[in-house]
Amino acid sequence: MNKLTPGSNLRWESSRMILPEHREQWLKHQQETRKAKKPMLDEQRWLEFEFVISEAMASNEPVKFIYWENGEFFDLIGHCHYINTDQQQFHIVCTQSDIHYLKFEKVVSMELTS
Repeated sequence: MNKLTPGSNLRWESSRMILPEHREQWLKHQQETRKAKKPMLDEQRWLEFEFVISEAMASNEPVKFIYWENGEFFDLIGHCHYINTDQQQFHIVCTQSDIHYLKFEKVVSMELTS
């Protein structure tokens, strides 16, 4: 039975609405559910990263970093200029001569781009 069949109660149909505050919260909830959880990396994966970084720095090749931030994944392509172990971050120089500082904890994947 739906609202168009004879005998249905159409009395409350005019009161169906959504408040702007409810809609904002609903949209916010939808965005939160679409966010990806941060993947956990094991020690073997970090050893692979170390190998990629050492090769890239030795041959001055660009590296494609994939990092996680606030539930989303982003790409960053550039040359790893320096590894700061005190602050636990990579210093990456992009092709536009922009310098980015990428924390170790945000890195998900990295690969050489030749």
